[in-house]
Amino acid sequence: MTSLQFSFERPTGFQTACERDSLLFGSADWLSILEAGFNCRTLFAWDGQGGAAISLFRAGPFSVGYLGFPTGAVVGSGVDRTSIFEGLTNARLPGKPVCLRTVASAFPVLEKLRYTSVANPETAICDLQQWSLKGVSQKARRIRKALREGLRIERAVDEAFGARLYELYAAVIESHGGSARYNEDYFTAAVECSTRSELLDVRIAMRDSDLAGFLVTGRHGGTTYYLHGGTDPRFRALSPSDLLMADAIKEARDRGCDCFNFMASPPDQPTLVRYKEKWGGETRQQNTHTAGMGAMYPLFRVAESLYKRLAWISPAGLRSGISG
Repeated sequence: MTSLQFSFERPTGFQTACERDSLLFGSADWLSILEAGFNCRTLFAWDGQGGAAISLFRAGPFSVGYLGFPTGAVVGSGVDRTSIFEGLTNARLPGKPVCLRTVASAFPVLEKLRYTSVANPETAICDLQQWSLKGVSQKARRIRKALREGLRIERAVDEAFGARLYELYAAVIESHGGSARYNEDYFTAAVECSTRSELLDVRIAMRDSDLAGFLVTGRHGGTTYYLHGGTDPRFRALSPSDLLMADAIKEARDRGCDCFNFMASPPDQPTLVRYKEKWGGETRQQNTHTAGMGAMYPLFRVAESLYKRLAWISPAGLRSGISG
């Protein structure tokens, strides 16, 4: 094994490892979505066998790095997140971020990090191969109703859907008192990517020619992650979100995944956590860790504490769940 190296150029073998192990987060496709949506840069950590992609998001005058955004995902083998944090801290690198963040998931438990962290409830179906819709009978009834009412599931194949998906997403966030951290360009790029990648799915629920709802999932190794969803209020009574979620979970199971991760929820939204648990999910604590990378970090901490509710802080803020 060679020493860990950091570069803004994609290392030889990095994309090959993503394709070999079915890893979305770190792949060229995923990074192209982030770059299109947020004009961010990607810093790669690689030792010839394993590493991670670090997305650098602009936060006003600062640059904030997210390791394996949004799940803390690594690529390949033999490198843990602690090594990457320590390596970047000591690296003499132009354009180094003011801090580095990563999610430490509870499904499975990632290595414990010693850095400052923010906790959020994370929900996942751990025994996905044993999951059955019969085990969530209330959801099954709603799905049958949705089908009787003429809802059907399709894949979004037209980039023009990106604008409409963004509208539904933003409406959901606003209804919960939050701020939209993703934009129309991001959703348009996600739709385009989903037409050529088996690791990213953008499902839509249609009634005749009307879009009733959507759901976005991504696969990284043996886990499928729920990324985004939204419902047109006109069709909420028909439960398009339940129809879409059931289809996504079933397909993840049938494709051989062993976990369906609903991602983290804001701690002040227990209703959202209960919704995820009703699908058979278990909730544990997830931590998002942050390590300062230089002399400007104390200034960034002050700025973030004052303005963390503003969109310029970062697309993920202090909360790690991409769905919000």
